[in-house]
Amino acid sequence: MTDLNGKTALITGASSGFGADFAHILAEKGMNLIVTARRVEKLNALKTGIEEKYGVKVRVIAMDLTGFDAAQKLYAEVKNENIDMLVNNAGYGMYDWFERQSAGDLDKMVQLNVVSAMTLANLFVKDFAAKNSGWILNTASFAAFNPTPFYAVYGATKAFLMNFSVALRTEMKKSGKNVAVTAFCPGFTATEFVQTAGQKRSSFLEKTIGKSYPAAVEAVSALLKNKPVVMPRFMNRLGAFCLRFMPRSLAAGAAFASIKKTD
Repeated sequence: MTDLNGKTALITGASSGFGADFAHILAEKGMNLIVTARRVEKLNALKTGIEEKYGVKVRVIAMDLTGFDAAQKLYAEVKNENIDMLVNNAGYGMYDWFERQSAGDLDKMVQLNVVSAMTLANLFVKDFAAKNSGWILNTASFAAFNPTPFYAVYGATKAFLMNFSVALRTEMKKSGKNVAVTAFCPGFTATEFVQTAGQKRSSFLEKTIGKSYPAAVEAVSALLKNKPVVMPRFMNRLGAFCLRFMPRSLAAGAAFASIKKTD
């Protein structure tokens, strides 16, 4: 069993949802935390609750991680903290017809979902490789497996993260480095994601949406076992398996029908 007691994890997007779940799960395992997001009030509340419950140290960094420079600034601020685990969880989706979306808004999403996560992984993997120890968990999505209308760009960012994670894990493994990399690919989950993305909860969503904490537990377990991809819930795994045998156009059509906009 992996002993994480006294080690330090950096969690981005930690103010709610999976990020807050990861904070509780890792704190329970004895890890000290550095948590970052934009909403400092939520981070401070998380810090207070975790320190009182688990007796670990929690440092709060309120920061917008959009883009390369922001990720570099975060790394510069924590590089001397001897980080053992990076949880790249910051990200969001935008739900709409692509033609109605703003290129500027899409760019910000890509900067956060892709550029920031990739940059942090690049900076920290050097440290992890040098000490031959470390863990990187990248939050991707079920959308990584399927062209997803109305989430066209979001799904593409998550496909990047999944493929990037598996490739990086392979590099570490083939080079003999003891650095674990896992892509976490949940399906629709009861977090703030749907509301933030601007999607209304349809009857399909209500029937299929999952709980976040058990999924986060599964993700951490998979990371500690250095699994390449973790997808919580049998229905999601079955769906991803079936997608292997479907033409992409048919899969995209099915996704369109299941989450289509009514306007």
